[in-house]
Amino acid sequence: MGSTATHLVLVAHPGDETFACSSVCAGADVVSATDGGWEGHAKAFRRACDQLGAARALVLSLPNVQPGRLPIAILASRLTALGPYSRVYTHSPLEKYAQHRDVALAASQAFDEIWVRSEAGFAAEAHVLSRIAFKQKLDMVNSIYPQQITDSVDDDQRCRAEVIGVEAFAPARFADVVRAFTYASQEICPDVPDVWAFETSPYERERYNQTCALLAHLSRGVSPASILEIGACEGAMTRRLRALFPSAKIRAVEANPIFARRLREAVGNDPDTEIIEASLLDVPLSADLVLLAEVLYFVPEHLTDILARVRATYILTSYLGTFDERVALCLQHDGWHNIVSAQVLPRFEPVDGRTSRLVVQRPGTQIRLWMLG
Repeated sequence: MGSTATHLVLVAHPGDETFACSSVCAGADVVSATDGGWEGHAKAFRRACDQLGAARALVLSLPNVQPGRLPIAILASRLTALGPYSRVYTHSPLEKYAQHRDVALAASQAFDEIWVRSEAGFAAEAHVLSRIAFKQKLDMVNSIYPQQITDSVDDDQRCRAEVIGVEAFAPARFADVVRAFTYASQEICPDVPDVWAFETSPYERERYNQTCALLAHLSRGVSPASILEIGACEGAMTRRLRALFPSAKIRAVEANPIFARRLREAVGNDPDTEIIEASLLDVPLSADLVLLAEVLYFVPEHLTDILARVRATYILTSYLGTFDERVALCLQHDGWHNIVSAQVLPRFEPVDGRTSRLVVQRPGTQIRLWMLG
């Protein structure tokens, strides 16, 4: 049976509607993607929604596709069948818990615009709970969801040390949700080009500019005739390398097939650039200049072996904190000397680098140019 509700409140689990969205449930369809793995949770959910004045309470009872993950495509299809709604409130794609991020991504696929919890970023809508509303939330948590409180003691991901008294939301569309989802989960979504905002992020532009400034030291002497770029992604740095070293032979290595395809589209017409779709573990690390920036994070267990395999005159690295120190110690042990370096400071900025209301922290990095001997 259809609903006359104009708003949808979509949450991952029973209890999330009370903890995070109690101020927007009145008159709305409230949907829980899962039943929490226990039928009693679904009953508690319907009881909570009734006390919050929801128009309907629906439990989709979707199964996990892997531990702690939801079937995003199935959820998006189920949500599309429920709509349309004039406003959809849901989790943020930046939340720590994976199923919350899955729900946000599915909602962004089903609806043109969603309003996500504003844990970080600009809050376009904020509800400060009155003393009465806040007491109601406390009473509901304690009387309806004591099991969630018990579970949180042993589950840091779901631990709610405080019941929040301000519930804030910000509008987001698919592209920004995907970027935030990718940033938080490190999972690549194929639908959004430049998903890391390399071309638009002020932080990333500074990182590339500082990298190019360090590499410019090489062009003052004998420029490298061969360059190996590991983790070329969609070619943002590859294009800069071509501008810096117009006569060099470049091998751009990218393991992700989505990025490799876009890399071919971006620089594939350059006869002096070879695109290799492979893992850095499977290619010879040999060239005058080898770029190993922001990639060794993904294979820390192979760090020593990878650096020992490099056959080059120069290596460029870009890492942060203790990992940068680990890389430096390995290279120094093998006879490399850091000839010039630059620091890029961390910063907060919109996830798209421009106008998004979702904000992420770019981590900062230490860029180093190394020479052997």
